[in-house]
Amino acid sequence: MYPCQVAFKRLFVQGNLRGIVHDDYMGFMSWDDACEWAAKVTESRSVNYIVTEMTDIGTGKKETF
Repeated sequence: MYPCQVAFKRLFVQGNLRGIVHDDYMGFMSWDDACEWAAKVTESRSVNYIVTEMTDIGTGKKETF
C-alpha cells in the first residue's frame, strides 16, 4: 500500500476515446509525487489524455490541472 492514494479524472483528448472522462485511482509515495506526475502527463504531447482533477483520498486535498 502506498502512503498517498489518489483519485483522478482523466480526460481523453485524442483517439477513439476523445472527449470521454474516466475516473481512476493510483498510489504514490507522496502528494508532491502525485502532483508532479499529473503535471508531466498533462503537459506531454505523447499522452492521449490529460489529468483535470486529482484528490488525495486520505486527506481530501484537491488539485486541478
